[in-house]
Formats: sequence, structure tokens, C-alpha cells
Amino acid sequence: MAKISRPKDRDVAIPEGSTADIAFLLLLFFMVTTVFVQEKQFWVARDRWPKAQSIERIPRNNTATIYVMKNETILIDDVPSKIESEEDVYVRNALVAKKAENPEIIICFRTDRETKYGAMSDVMRQLQDAETLVVAFEAQKRD
Repeated sequence: MAKISRPKDRDVAIPEGSTADIAFLLLLFFMVTTVFVQEKQFWVARDRWPKAQSIERIPRNNTATIYVMKNETILIDDVPSKIESEEDVYVRNALVAKKAENPEIIICFRTDRETKYGAMSDVMRQLQDAETLVVAFEAQKRD
């Protein structure tokens, strides 16, 4: 049989002349086929919060006031405390004691404008646990 000799060094070259055209066409293809979706906003800007429809004066002899300050300090009738963990039940115990003294008690809830919502949520959860469901959210009247 005859031996066919092949050259040892093959010169294999990838054509580079059209790579820019291919890259441009791919870019154009992806730009045309991409669907732009507006991101969902999971929060509401403060200027879009609901405004009070009416203003009522609550008699102060039947209330307990809870202040939630900016540094997450909680004042229940001017007695400071903090919620450190999920198991911290100081607020709930204080409210259960106040409700035992006066079953008709109204909780007045105030916060600082810069208070994080997590601290307010923790206090509201403990209000539910204490079954003090009559809550008035207080705000200052804007001029």
C-alpha cells in the first residue's frame, strides 16, 4: 500500500475578518429581544402615606402612651425599655398589667419620624399579644 504523507505543520487560522460583524449582530439581537420590566416597589414613599380624614381628641384619663424613639427606645408612660430579641416581652407584660387595671384602656402610639419600621412592628406585635387592640396612632398636625 502506498503511504500518503501529510505535512506535519498545519496552518489552521480562524478567520477574524467577520468577528466584529458577528459581535455587532449578537448585540443588536439581544437589544431587540430583551424585554424591559419596571421593578416592583415594595415600599411606599412617605409623601404618599394616607392622610387623616378626621381628628379626634381622646380623653387622657383612659389612655397609655407608647413612644418609639429614633434609637429604638420604647417609652411606656415615660418608662424607658428596649426590645432586644423576639423573646423580650417587657412591653407585652406592661400592657397586660395596664389592661388589667383598666379594661377600657386606649393605647396611644407615637413614633419619631426617623424610626425604623422594624421597631414599630415589634411593638405592634406585642400590642396584639397583650390583646390591647384599641390603638390610636397619634400625629402632630401640620401647619
